[in-house]
Amino acid sequence: MKKAYIILAEGFELIEAMAPVDVFRRGGIDVKTVSLDEESLFVTSSNHTTIAADLSWSDADFSDADLIYLPGGYPGYENLGNSPKVGAVAKQQYESGKMLAAICGAPTVLLKNSIAFGKTVTSHSCCADEMSAKYQYTGKPYEHDGNLWTAIGAGHSQDFAIALAQELAGDAAVAKIKKGMELKF
Repeated sequence: MKKAYIILAEGFELIEAMAPVDVFRRGGIDVKTVSLDEESLFVTSSNHTTIAADLSWSDADFSDADLIYLPGGYPGYENLGNSPKVGAVAKQQYESGKMLAAICGAPTVLLKNSIAFGKTVTSHSCCADEMSAKYQYTGKPYEHDGNLWTAIGAGHSQDFAIALAQELAGDAAVAKIKKGMELKF
């Protein structure tokens, strides 16, 4: 079974974090949410919804991650980007050749940590100029360049999660996901 970790910082975008949790669990992918906080499981989204993560940072072991996923949201993506521990985990994931995904403003975590310069990416339009300086920025709904996956924002969370599930778990899992979600395309 493939394993995914979604890192939650204060101010994360709820749909960008929870859509992949739902999609991955439907597809049989072992997904855990991880609070950036060392001690607390509770994290509050940008829209003031507090959830309990599956793991606190101090209880997480990312060494078995097939995917590490960074949701955006403001100020969530800035909190991720300002965390040296997130930067180190993201860099290790990318450099090991395993999947690293970021959506909305979270691709700036790559920039702040000198990860994957020159790759093709997308992000929220508010970060386009910043990202264009070191990446091939497209503004498309989502991009996949090697083991790096990026998406533009909340409105594409479900499609992005399904694309990631396809890569992680294959056609049968995605067929099950789509059937359960009544997606007839």
